[in-house]
Amino acid sequence: MAMRIIQVSGTKGKGSTSAYIANIVTAAGYKCGLFVSPHVQREEERISIDGEYIPRKDLDRLLLQMEEPHYFRAFFKVCMAWFQENDVQVAVMETGLGGRKDPVTELDACESILTHIGMDHMDVLGDTIQQITLEKAMTIRPDGYAITMPQQESVMRILESTCALLNARLVKIKEEDVHIYGDGSFDYQEFINLHIHMLGRRQYINAATAITAARALYHVGVFINPDAVRAGLAATCLPARQQYIEDKDILVDGAHNVDSLQFLHETLKEQFSGRNKVLLVAAMDNKDVSYLDTIATEEQSRVVATEMRYDRCRRAGEMAQIFTGATVVEVIPDVADALAAARRIAAESDAMIVVAGSLYLAGEVLDILEKEKTGV
Repeated sequence: MAMRIIQVSGTKGKGSTSAYIANIVTAAGYKCGLFVSPHVQREEERISIDGEYIPRKDLDRLLLQMEEPHYFRAFFKVCMAWFQENDVQVAVMETGLGGRKDPVTELDACESILTHIGMDHMDVLGDTIQQITLEKAMTIRPDGYAITMPQQESVMRILESTCALLNARLVKIKEEDVHIYGDGSFDYQEFINLHIHMLGRRQYINAATAITAARALYHVGVFINPDAVRAGLAATCLPARQQYIEDKDILVDGAHNVDSLQFLHETLKEQFSGRNKVLLVAAMDNKDVSYLDTIATEEQSRVVATEMRYDRCRRAGEMAQIFTGATVVEVIPDVADALAAARRIAAESDAMIVVAGSLYLAGEVLDILEKEKTGV
């Protein structure tokens, strides 16, 4: 069986949607590869088969063979080589940036998945939602099969026009088809009493999109049974995507743009209403994380501003300047010291800690918590 390619592009929800699809396909008995970016804690996270990361020794071996100076393209080439070595049947490939110039777009994908499209990477993709959408619409193939989440009207018009020009079929996920219940279960179309473990109402849309994408593979000879849908969704959990660590009372999220921070705020209001909160924040210098000020103001949160060990990281003092009004901000450049301070403040005020602003910050915090757990 030739490898079937699914390309996932968009601004928000790519990683979780890709993981849901891959886990559903694996549960159906097919060997499924998953390519995502960026990684949170270790590079091996970018490439996996049936939920198992590529071993470091194989990653290093293939990177040496590629002789590719561009970081993302090097991992893309390693991914394709690793999948071919292991006879992967279905590959779920997350687009790194935009779509038009992404190497994944060069592949002959049988499906193009478009997650929520919003404002991010404006320095590369354009400073209007229309420009950004046009970049991502380039992932739709002539005579192809495209699936989109609900989008704002101007975005949907561009996707519809693109599909019409390319004679591609466009399938739209409808929010009204997703029925969520108080116990966290949900129904979608003919699927009843489904369960997911990832937080946030938007995850139900991501899951519905993944169900549609996986089931649509029948047109290329891949058949997904209902039990695989149920098992694949239940098996999916990604680090730093509104990841709540209950025993530490810490919510770790890599939200780094307005859309993702708004989704985080929705979760805080819906699932952690009434809780005192301490925000531990940092950001890269090209990211608009100004919405963190709205979260801090509405949640009446204390804030600890820090910075990661990257040249493009915003300095902690600059990070603190986005907060206005009565928000109390502590500036602590070292992440470990900043986390310790956030814990002290949280203990004093019976508060939970919310980590946000960057996947890199989320990764460093998760590394610290992992070392505490293992004692290494």
